[in-house]
Amino acid sequence: MIEKPLTRDDLVRFFGLKPVRTGDYRPLSRVLSALGIRLVGGTTRWVVVWGALGLSADQKPCHQKHLTEPLMTAKSAAAALGVDPSIVYRWSKGLLPNGMPSFPDAIDLSNGRKDARALRWRRAEIVAWHGRQPLPGYARTAPAFGSLTPRK
Repeated sequence: MIEKPLTRDDLVRFFGLKPVRTGDYRPLSRVLSALGIRLVGGTTRWVVVWGALGLSADQKPCHQKHLTEPLMTAKSAAAALGVDPSIVYRWSKGLLPNGMPSFPDAIDLSNGRKDARALRWRRAEIVAWHGRQPLPGYARTAPAFGSLTPRK
């Protein structure tokens, strides 16, 4: 499952973009460009996608299923939580009701564009947050040697 090549349609589904009917993959191209993913032969692999999202290629087998599930848009996260999508955006900025744990970090698919509304969340993190369970911890990539400077 992890080594299976991902097609453009698989990536559209994973990133929560609108389905393509006419062969117009421009929204996907913008996301891939923002993340620095280059398709080879029209496909890519999960490890490339995870690396672009700051995750390590070596994940626990129990986390691999969660990491291959489609990302949730604010609209789908709001539907799962029973709130309005604007509330999800508000929570992602840290404006939570008293007593609630911090909202899961959003995945920005817009490369930092202001008000792009291209934020996505992992379903497992939203479900864990809603149930007040600890969020799953995914393995992150280690910084390159020498990229961190020591404090003085």
